[in-house]
Amino acid sequence: MNGQRGFTYLGVLLAVALIGLGLSLASEVWSTTARRQRQVQLEWVGQQYAQAIGSYYESTPGRVKAFPRSIDDLLDDKRVPFARRHLRQPYPNPLSSQMDWEMIRAPDGGIRCVKPHAQAGAVQVPVSFCFAVADSVATRLR
Repeated sequence: MNGQRGFTYLGVLLAVALIGLGLSLASEVWSTTARRQRQVQLEWVGQQYAQAIGSYYESTPGRVKAFPRSIDDLLDDKRVPFARRHLRQPYPNPLSSQMDWEMIRAPDGGIRCVKPHAQAGAVQVPVSFCFAVADSVATRLR
């Protein structure tokens, strides 16, 4: 009878160890999946900003084209007498869930690119989402 109690205890210990191992593997898979989803969302949001900057630039009245001075200019273009929105809403950075985009300025002072803001302790993402003026296509630059 005494030997059976020790055997049951060992069985329970082995079961707890296996459950712990399974949970650690599941958490690794979950965190990898979550990171990939945030990166896919970052690609989509970045392309939205690049397309909006391109739309603003291309719809500039006259011959001299201009980049937007702020994100608000993309939300409501006041250069025309009717409502024109190049961006539906200001999208937060999917990596931080905040509006902490780094604006890369053109020579005229307007926004040419957006880049996820580098955070202390986080993995740095070397991606800028820019509007390429030469061929008038929104592109992703590394």
